[in-house]
Amino acid sequence: MLDQPINPTPNPTATDVSPESFTASLREDSFHILLRCAEVSAVGLLLFGLPSLVGNGRASLAIIVGASILATARLGRAIWRFGWYRAGVLIFLIGLIGSAACTVPAMAMYENPFIFYTPIVIGIAGLLLHPTFGFIIATVALVIYSVVSLSMGNGHALIEVPFLASVVLNYLSATVTWLSARGFLSAVEWSIDSYYKVERREAQLYASEKQLQRTLHEKNLLNGQLQQVNRDVERARIVAEEANRMKSRFVANMSHELRTPLNGIIGLSYILKQEIKGPLNPEQHDYLGRIYDAGEHLIKLLNDILDNAKLEAGRLTIQPEAVQPELIFHEALTMTRVLISDKPIMLYEDLEADLPDVFVDRIRVTQVLLNLLSNAVKFTERGTITVRATCDAVDRRCGQIMVAIIDTGVGIAPEHQNLIFEEFRQADDSLSRRYGGTGLGLPISRRLVELHGGTLEVTSKSGVGSTFFFTLPIATAEQIAVAQLVDASSD
Repeated sequence: MLDQPINPTPNPTATDVSPESFTASLREDSFHILLRCAEVSAVGLLLFGLPSLVGNGRASLAIIVGASILATARLGRAIWRFGWYRAGVLIFLIGLIGSAACTVPAMAMYENPFIFYTPIVIGIAGLLLHPTFGFIIATVALVIYSVVSLSMGNGHALIEVPFLASVVLNYLSATVTWLSARGFLSAVEWSIDSYYKVERREAQLYASEKQLQRTLHEKNLLNGQLQQVNRDVERARIVAEEANRMKSRFVANMSHELRTPLNGIIGLSYILKQEIKGPLNPEQHDYLGRIYDAGEHLIKLLNDILDNAKLEAGRLTIQPEAVQPELIFHEALTMTRVLISDKPIMLYEDLEADLPDVFVDRIRVTQVLLNLLSNAVKFTERGTITVRATCDAVDRRCGQIMVAIIDTGVGIAPEHQNLIFEEFRQADDSLSRRYGGTGLGLPISRRLVELHGGTLEVTSKSGVGSTFFFTLPIATAEQIAVAQLVDASSD
């Protein structure tokens, strides 16, 4: 069963946020809270001053300050609601300073606490507007307090310690506010940048999650298809193995059933051909010769089919022994000379002197040589066929000798040179019709050479000829010693 796809989390909606818009929003929220606090404080001052309004100037002063603060707060809020934020803040701040300036005529500088509230106003200006506005508000406060004091004839108070201390405190507050506001703005910019990074990361994770979901879904589909293909392949393998077993059994049975009567036909035709049972006229002799040759041809085809079936089933084994290669070559060449007796072909033997013994199955290597030589005879109308065996120093070290069958026959086109090693295939259908054959000789020969640990290859050119070459393993000293012991015991 396919796994269910993962439901990804929804993609977070990106908001267009910049440091300016973010700080503006914070300032407006802070201004709103500040106005509420100022209004509450103003109402408190009014309530504080009302009971002692008669006969108490300082109590009435609280009412004046409270009323001034309340009025400027309401006015600043109204201006802000019209969309003029900066103007609203400035009106409110100047109103706070004006409220403090109203106390200067009624109280001496050294006992007036309101002038020391100015640093708070300066800090508010630096945070709600711009860091430099703190210095502007401090200067405006200095000018207002000085003008009021001079107009009241109290100019000497401007050089007294309380007023000077308030001025120093105002500018110090403006400096602190400026530094704090800069740090605040840097922190805001860093926060917004981090926010954007986190937002991009979330978007990437969301895209990766969706891609992972698609990949998992595709993987599940491919796994299902792969499992189905594996089941189909397994069924096909079982069917193919059964078919191969049936084919091998059929070939073995048919080879046995056909081989018995064919051997009888070959044996009886040979006896009659030798005129053991009486003389034959020329026509009868010719017919018996044809029967004998046809039987030999059929028995060879049956042997090839049976060998191929055994090779495919892996039941064909070799029995290697240490053998002098000259014996194998002479045996194969002797049988080949019979094949070229009626053709204008010269057969040459080019064997290197003192070839080392080879460790091979003598019967099977002879079969390979006869297959290659019979093919060379079949496809060579006239010319030469050469059997060459070499073993130079390099080959001796690698433990092999090289055998080559060289002919001057019709040759093989490059595109057909791989086909000739396939079962029941020949280089050209026209050649198959002309020369006959099952197309099993070369595949069987290659497999027999490979069973000996060698290789069988071909180089050829159409109209020029072909060279088939293969390697045979050189017998080791131990293998030669074992062979000598066997020969001695047999003697």
